[in-house]
Amino acid sequence: MGLEIRRLHLASLEGVDGRRWPVHGFVVMHPKGCILVDTGVGGPEEVLTDWRVVNRSAAEALGEHDLAPGDVALVVNTHLHFDHCGQNAVFRHAPFYVQRLELERARRHARALTDWFDFAGARFELLDGDAEVAWAMSLRRLHASRPHHVHFCHHTHVLHS
Repeated sequence: MGLEIRRLHLASLEGVDGRRWPVHGFVVMHPKGCILVDTGVGGPEEVLTDWRVVNRSAAEALGEHDLAPGDVALVVNTHLHFDHCGQNAVFRHAPFYVQRLELERARRHARALTDWFDFAGARFELLDGDAEVAWAMSLRRLHASRPHHVHFCHHTHVLHS
């Protein structure tokens, strides 16, 4: 099996513009294991209500591809907003790859969400800028306006959610 990338529909929410927006993650099927890029929506009920979230579990989304949470070898958090890291705790067995400055920012400014990404036992692999993650997969920082957000890359694909 070669590299295969599958899009996961994890939720939808209502944006500030009043339109419905999908929330996607990706699972990268690699011969050495599965990499999950973003885990979907989670957070305090007030946040979910404010954004009118229609949520689904990451396990259900993976199940559509004959996968289970235990099949995920590692998780990449492109950034730590409630719609990208809200189900991290489902994958407590896996390390979480995230930019060091993004984790520091989220711990300072998103305290209401820390239970969803910074739970007891969470194992972070902290990255400083562009970095190789695993198996020829890498993370590349976005432009200057979002220096702590990343794209997930393979030499043939660029993913961002």
